[in-house]
Amino acid sequence: MNNTTLLTRSAWLAGAALAMTAGAVHADSGFYIGASAGGSTLEADLGVTDIPDLPDSIDEDDTAFKGYIGYNFDLPLINLGVEAGYVEFGQPEFDVLSSEVTLETNAWNVWGIVGVDAGLIDLFAKVGYAAWEAEASIQNVSDSTDGNDLAYGVGASFGLGPVSVRGEYELYEFDETDVTMLSVGVTYQF
Repeated sequence: MNNTTLLTRSAWLAGAALAMTAGAVHADSGFYIGASAGGSTLEADLGVTDIPDLPDSIDEDDTAFKGYIGYNFDLPLINLGVEAGYVEFGQPEFDVLSSEVTLETNAWNVWGIVGVDAGLIDLFAKVGYAAWEAEASIQNVSDSTDGNDLAYGVGASFGLGPVSVRGEYELYEFDETDVTMLSVGVTYQF
Protein backbone atom coordinates (compact mmCIF):
# COMPACT_ATOMS: atom_id res chain seq x y z
CA MET A 1 0.00 0.00 0.00
CA ASN A 2 1.47 3.36 -1.00
CA ASN A 3 1.48 6.53 1.08
CA THR A 4 -1.30 8.18 -0.97
CA THR A 5 -3.68 5.25 -0.42
CA LEU A 6 -2.82 5.10 3.27
CA LEU A 7 -3.39 8.87 3.59
CA THR A 8 -6.73 8.63 1.76
CA ARG A 9 -7.96 5.77 3.97
CA SER A 10 -6.81 7.57 7.12
CA ALA A 11 -8.61 10.75 6.06
CA TRP A 12 -11.76 8.76 5.27
CA LEU A 13 -11.67 7.00 8.68
CA ALA A 14 -11.04 10.29 10.50
CA GLY A 15 -13.94 11.90 8.65
CA ALA A 16 -16.25 8.98 9.50
CA ALA A 17 -15.24 9.13 13.18
CA LEU A 18 -15.81 12.90 13.23
CA ALA A 19 -19.24 12.49 11.62
CA MET A 20 -20.23 9.87 14.21
CA THR A 21 -19.02 12.12 17.04
CA ALA A 22 -20.87 15.15 15.66
CA GLY A 23 -24.05 13.09 15.49
CA ALA A 24 -23.65 12.08 19.13
CA VAL A 25 -23.01 15.67 20.27
CA HIS A 26 -26.13 17.30 18.84
CA ALA A 27 -29.53 16.53 20.29
CA ASP A 28 -32.08 14.62 18.30
CA SER A 29 -35.76 15.35 18.41
CA GLY A 30 -37.41 14.20 21.60
CA PHE A 31 -38.37 14.86 25.19
CA TYR A 32 -35.87 16.03 27.81
CA ILE A 33 -35.77 16.88 31.52
CA GLY A 34 -33.32 19.01 33.41
CA ALA A 35 -32.39 20.91 36.53
CA SER A 36 -30.22 23.99 37.03
CA ALA A 37 -28.86 26.04 39.91
CA GLY A 38 -27.21 29.42 40.06
CA GLY A 39 -27.70 32.95 41.24
CA SER A 40 -30.59 35.36 40.93
CA THR A 41 -30.69 39.13 41.22
CA LEU A 42 -33.85 41.00 42.16
CA GLU A 43 -33.94 44.69 41.16
CA ALA A 44 -36.99 46.76 42.13
CA ASP A 45 -37.77 50.46 42.09
CA LEU A 46 -39.75 51.09 45.28
CA GLY A 47 -40.27 54.79 44.63
CA VAL A 48 -40.35 57.48 47.27
CA THR A 49 -42.38 56.53 50.37
CA ASP A 50 -43.01 57.93 53.85
CA ILE A 51 -41.54 54.83 55.50
CA PRO A 52 -38.25 55.71 57.22
CA ASP A 53 -35.18 53.70 56.13
CA LEU A 54 -37.06 52.18 53.15
CA PRO A 55 -34.69 52.42 50.19
CA ASP A 56 -35.85 53.93 46.88
CA SER A 57 -34.71 50.74 45.16
CA ILE A 58 -33.35 47.32 45.99
CA ASP A 59 -30.76 45.19 44.23
CA GLU A 60 -30.36 41.88 46.08
CA ASP A 61 -28.82 38.51 45.15
CA ASP A 62 -29.53 34.96 46.28
CA THR A 63 -29.18 31.33 45.22
CA ALA A 64 -31.79 30.06 42.75
CA PHE A 65 -32.75 26.74 41.20
CA LYS A 66 -35.15 25.39 38.59
CA GLY A 67 -36.48 22.20 37.06
CA TYR A 68 -37.87 21.83 33.55
CA ILE A 69 -39.20 19.46 30.92
CA GLY A 70 -39.33 20.05 27.19
CA TYR A 71 -39.42 18.75 23.66
CA ASN A 72 -36.77 19.46 21.02
CA PHE A 73 -37.42 19.48 17.26
CA ASP A 74 -33.99 18.97 15.65
CA LEU A 75 -34.40 20.41 12.14
CA PRO A 76 -31.70 20.55 9.44
CA LEU A 77 -30.59 24.16 10.03
CA ILE A 78 -32.12 25.13 13.38
CA ASN A 79 -33.51 23.54 16.52
CA LEU A 80 -36.94 24.49 17.78
CA GLY A 81 -38.30 23.56 21.17
CA VAL A 82 -40.93 24.08 23.80
CA GLU A 83 -40.22 23.93 27.51
CA ALA A 84 -42.11 24.26 30.79
CA GLY A 85 -40.68 24.56 34.26
CA TYR A 86 -40.67 25.87 37.80
CA VAL A 87 -38.09 28.29 39.22
CA GLU A 88 -37.31 29.39 42.79
CA PHE A 89 -35.45 32.71 42.82
CA GLY A 90 -34.33 32.38 46.43
CA GLN A 91 -35.05 34.62 49.41
CA PRO A 92 -33.05 37.86 49.19
CA GLU A 93 -33.09 40.02 52.33
CA PHE A 94 -32.63 43.69 53.21
CA ASP A 95 -33.12 45.83 56.34
CA VAL A 96 -35.87 48.37 57.04
CA LEU A 97 -36.18 50.06 60.46
CA SER A 98 -33.69 47.57 61.96
CA SER A 99 -35.90 44.68 60.82
CA GLU A 100 -35.08 42.16 58.14
CA VAL A 101 -37.36 42.03 55.08
CA THR A 102 -37.37 38.72 53.17
CA LEU A 103 -38.56 38.52 49.58
CA GLU A 104 -39.50 35.09 48.23
CA THR A 105 -40.24 34.87 44.49
CA ASN A 106 -41.06 31.87 42.32
CA ALA A 107 -42.59 31.26 38.90
CA TRP A 108 -44.07 28.63 36.60
CA ASN A 109 -43.00 29.26 33.02
CA VAL A 110 -43.49 28.16 29.41
CA TRP A 111 -40.83 28.87 26.77
CA GLY A 112 -40.46 28.81 23.01
CA ILE A 113 -36.83 28.07 22.10
CA VAL A 114 -34.85 28.50 18.87
CA GLY A 115 -31.26 27.29 18.58
CA VAL A 116 -28.41 26.55 16.22
CA ASP A 117 -25.70 23.89 16.27
CA ALA A 118 -22.31 25.65 16.46
CA GLY A 119 -19.85 22.78 16.35
CA LEU A 120 -19.64 21.05 19.70
CA ILE A 121 -21.83 23.70 21.35
CA ASP A 122 -25.51 24.43 20.74
CA LEU A 123 -26.54 28.09 21.14
CA PHE A 124 -30.15 29.09 21.84
CA ALA A 125 -32.47 31.98 22.63
CA LYS A 126 -35.88 31.76 24.21
CA VAL A 127 -38.94 33.84 24.94
CA GLY A 128 -41.59 32.81 27.41
CA TYR A 129 -44.48 33.53 29.68
CA ALA A 130 -44.16 33.34 33.46
CA ALA A 131 -46.88 33.06 36.11
CA TRP A 132 -45.10 34.39 39.21
CA GLU A 133 -45.73 34.94 42.89
CA ALA A 134 -43.79 37.17 45.29
CA GLU A 135 -44.10 37.31 49.07
CA ALA A 136 -42.53 39.91 51.38
CA SER A 137 -42.16 39.09 55.09
CA ILE A 138 -41.12 41.32 58.01
CA GLN A 139 -41.44 40.40 61.70
CA ASN A 140 -43.91 37.53 61.12
CA VAL A 141 -46.12 39.72 58.89
CA SER A 142 -46.28 38.89 55.21
CA ASP A 143 -47.97 40.12 52.06
CA SER A 144 -47.98 38.55 48.63
CA THR A 145 -48.69 39.53 45.06
CA ASP A 146 -48.72 37.64 41.79
CA GLY A 147 -48.95 38.21 38.07
CA ASN A 148 -48.15 37.02 34.57
CA ASP A 149 -45.40 38.55 32.45
CA LEU A 150 -42.94 37.91 29.63
CA ALA A 151 -39.48 36.44 30.12
CA TYR A 152 -36.40 36.16 27.88
CA GLY A 153 -33.25 34.09 27.86
CA VAL A 154 -30.10 33.00 26.04
CA GLY A 155 -27.87 30.03 26.61
CA ALA A 156 -25.50 27.36 25.38
CA SER A 157 -25.27 23.62 25.88
CA PHE A 158 -22.61 20.99 25.37
CA GLY A 159 -23.16 17.29 25.50
CA LEU A 160 -22.32 13.82 24.33
CA GLY A 161 -25.20 11.47 23.80
CA PRO A 162 -28.32 12.08 25.86
CA VAL A 163 -26.66 14.11 28.67
CA SER A 164 -25.67 17.76 28.24
CA VAL A 165 -24.44 20.62 30.40
CA ARG A 166 -26.41 23.81 29.88
CA GLY A 167 -25.64 27.40 30.89
CA GLU A 168 -28.30 30.12 30.72
CA TYR A 169 -29.06 33.75 31.42
CA GLU A 170 -32.76 34.59 31.92
CA LEU A 171 -34.57 37.90 32.45
CA TYR A 172 -38.03 38.01 34.03
CA GLU A 173 -39.91 41.34 34.03
CA PHE A 174 -42.43 41.25 36.90
CA ASP A 175 -44.40 44.52 37.04
CA GLU A 176 -41.83 47.09 38.27
CA THR A 177 -39.33 44.39 39.24
CA ASP A 178 -36.64 42.71 37.13
CA VAL A 179 -35.39 39.30 38.21
CA THR A 180 -32.38 37.82 36.42
CA MET A 181 -30.99 34.31 36.78
CA LEU A 182 -27.60 32.98 35.71
CA SER A 183 -27.50 29.19 35.98
CA VAL A 184 -25.72 25.98 35.04
CA GLY A 185 -27.50 22.65 34.86
CA VAL A 186 -27.74 19.17 33.42
CA THR A 187 -30.25 17.99 30.83
CA TYR A 188 -31.13 14.41 29.91
CA GLN A 189 -32.80 13.67 26.56
CA PHE A 190 -34.94 10.53 26.16
